[in-house]
Amino acid sequence: MSNEIFNFDKILTYLPTEELIVSAYLLVDGGRVTKKDYLSELNSMIAKTKVNIESASGFDASRQKLIFSTLEKIKSFVSDSFKHQNEKTLLIYAGTKSDLWEVYRLPVILKSKIIIDPNPHTQSLRSVLHNYKKYGVLLIDREKAQMYQIYLGEIKEYLAAYISEVPAKVNFRFESGLRENKILGNIEEKLHHFYKTLNDSAFGFFRDGKFDYLILAGRKEITNEFKSYLHSYLAAMLAGTFEGEPSENQAVILEKAKKVINDFENNNTIELIDRLVDELEPQGFGVTGLKKTIDALLSDNIKTLIYLEDYTARGYSCPACGFLTLKLAEKCPYCENTLLNFNDIVDEIVESALIQGSEIIQVKENEKLKSSGKIGAVLRYKFKAK
Repeated sequence: MSNEIFNFDKILTYLPTEELIVSAYLLVDGGRVTKKDYLSELNSMIAKTKVNIESASGFDASRQKLIFSTLEKIKSFVSDSFKHQNEKTLLIYAGTKSDLWEVYRLPVILKSKIIIDPNPHTQSLRSVLHNYKKYGVLLIDREKAQMYQIYLGEIKEYLAAYISEVPAKVNFRFESGLRENKILGNIEEKLHHFYKTLNDSAFGFFRDGKFDYLILAGRKEITNEFKSYLHSYLAAMLAGTFEGEPSENQAVILEKAKKVINDFENNNTIELIDRLVDELEPQGFGVTGLKKTIDALLSDNIKTLIYLEDYTARGYSCPACGFLTLKLAEKCPYCENTLLNFNDIVDEIVESALIQGSEIIQVKENEKLKSSGKIGAVLRYKFKAK
């Protein structure tokens, strides 16, 4: 049994057997729902799932019993053992016969649902993982260096350790000026080689997809000195720096890096919203407001979806084809299935955008986005108003 926040390998590489897997997504975002709310939602989903299995699944009595037992296990875990932290969606994969039990805490909002199949339902999870950025953190001094990967708010990998040949301290009291200059020259040459090695190694990790953005850490004079050695690609992906030492505790490194990441992503988001409202929307390469965003989504035209994370809105969705609308209608205009009424259509928009491969940006607060409809999108191609 595991409760990892970032190690998804077991689920993503799962090979199906005759066993059924229950995949449960549950929205637990404290800004949107209380514990009472999400427990009520889970109970409702379980009740509906049981009815569907009993009436139309084709599973025999023994299989039904295993599924129902697994659903009760999930219910008990969420009710009695789950302690909310900063996650927005709780994801549970449970085997109906084996001891498979994987719990993941996701930092993005996903629609609550229960899916039972021979395979774990990973479509939404894979979309989230594809969206989330990885950060490399390189901590440097003149004698050594360490490198980590930060992903989904945690240090996921210890990438490398480096030792330089630069002496920690040199005593010049008995050296002549000529000898002193020669020693200093050797030290600078070794430091040059050390910095070059660090750059080459970091670029290799970047090229291999170990990180999307780089953070440098060390004394200010060291990081400034090292920047001149960075490959141009790495320099363009530099998210920021912080004061630190290679020997620092990982928890301290993580907290310092998180601040850099938050500042970097917040600044990028502000710039993107400014550009969306002031430039992209007037030119037709962006939209703001709920209706235009839905229209762009239905045309598979959203490159980046941006929305205020506490924004909710009523709407209607087709359970068969995914059609979304703000207007009340009895039937879907495309497949004639009955539309479902949602108190919050934003969850459906986010889920559909993830499936289409769109980047998702949740914004805590931004006055420009708020006054422009609280939701918008950068488009893949120019928008034509309907």
